[in-house]
Amino acid sequence: MGDLSVHFSKAEFTCRCCGELILDQQLIDALEQLRTLAGKPLRIHDGYRCPAHNQEVGGVTDSEHTRGLAADVEIPGLSLQEMYELVLQIPAFTRGGIGAYDGGFLHLDVRPHAARWARVRGQYVGIQHLVKQPLTLLAKVQTGSQPG
Repeated sequence: MGDLSVHFSKAEFTCRCCGELILDQQLIDALEQLRTLAGKPLRIHDGYRCPAHNQEVGGVTDSEHTRGLAADVEIPGLSLQEMYELVLQIPAFTRGGIGAYDGGFLHLDVRPHAARWARVRGQYVGIQHLVKQPLTLLAKVQTGSQPG
């Protein structure tokens, strides 16, 4: 049981260098949806980062982590592709940011516009370098249907 929501606690999202916490409820709600869909716990690699910590870990300037809008997550036992396919079912994430990392985790955020990328060996590239669009989603795009 968490103190932020049913499954998440403040300790999972607190800045690792200073203990500060800024967090958007929309992020927690979307992560709860993902947790329910996955049917298993999520591992939070990183949540809120103060600007100094963000710079220290090589985060981009003005990262969503510094505004409490992002988390880097892993679902133990699932591949990067499997995690990506689950995330695409959460509207707050499909409207926001999804980044795939060669370290086996996803960056998820609830920014107000869609953004997709991958980071491979320290370089930012297109997300298709690490994950593929699910066939069901491709079929909807090819027939003109909008993803649900």
